[in-house]
Amino acid sequence: MSAKLAQHPLILAAMLIVAATGAMGIAAIPASQPTLAYEVTPQLIADDVVVDDGIDQVLFKEAVATSTVDRQLECMAKVVLHEAANQPRSGQLAVAQLIMNRVGQNRFGENVCEVVNQPGQFFRTASYNPPRNGDRWATAVEVSRQAMAGHGDQVVPGAVFYHSAHSSPNRFFRTRERLTMVGDHVFYR
Repeated sequence: MSAKLAQHPLILAAMLIVAATGAMGIAAIPASQPTLAYEVTPQLIADDVVVDDGIDQVLFKEAVATSTVDRQLECMAKVVLHEAANQPRSGQLAVAQLIMNRVGQNRFGENVCEVVNQPGQFFRTASYNPPRNGDRWATAVEVSRQAMAGHGDQVVPGAVFYHSAHSSPNRFFRTRERLTMVGDHVFYR
């Protein structure tokens, strides 16, 4: 008996009855495909994936599956998670958009990974491996996708620098134009 067939609820029930009563016999195996309790198709949107394993269909968000996250998106999601996971969504989006504001500027880098891995700016993303199976990671990926696609209004237009509101701005920030504070971060141009 295959492992997937043994996981079917009717087979499991028959096996439990046989084990409990000591009865010998052949359990009835359904000949047709199992019927879903609800229809999956109307629930699909762009980031959803339906997996059919032969017995059940499972609906899950693509953002949580690490195999679907490309390198640039992963670099940004790691920064959003590390720097702003405790912030409101607008604060997370502001950090992600700031990264996109830096992309393509000679002083920062040509792509997201170059920008976030630049010495003295964020951190080395290759050495940061957060858990990727929770809501915080899914939100960081979603926010990063939104920023990289340029969807929605800019939270802090033109921002290219920020620091924690809990720390005093050093001389570098005192020479920059302060734009606003979002969550626990102060943004500058």
